[in-house]
Amino acid sequence: MTHSMTDDRLIELIEIWGADPASWPAAERAAGEALLRAHPERFAGVLAEARALDGLLGDLPEPEMPRGLTEAIIAAAPRARTAPRGGRQGWFGLKTPWAPASGFAAAALGLLMGLTVAPTASANDEMTAEVQELVVSALGFDTATYAVEDVE
Repeated sequence: MTHSMTDDRLIELIEIWGADPASWPAAERAAGEALLRAHPERFAGVLAEARALDGLLGDLPEPEMPRGLTEAIIAAAPRARTAPRGGRQGWFGLKTPWAPASGFAAAALGLLMGLTVAPTASANDEMTAEVQELVVSALGFDTATYAVEDVE
């Protein structure tokens, strides 16, 4: 993926990541290097400042982490939740197996209500014919036939 690079963005990269292009984000590295090669005079001052800062930071000793601090950080890290011992897990790892069933029941009830409430359009209406064809192909029978038989 190629990114277009502006002067302002290249200056941001240098100020944030340093003068070495190898430390820049990989997605922007090629575009940044190309702009830097095309116009080195525009970025000479920013690069000089970044190289000086990189040198100062590189001269600092590596900090030593106290063992107690490392152990405290690890101990304070959140743990993954596990199922309670003896506790029964339901479907899909849920403690309440009825939760997915209630969703299916709501969908079935909505389908039933949608099929039993007849549209007010005429029988010759093209949309009604398409809906009836869809119901017959989905369910294998026509619900309107049963509704007419119940009325008679």
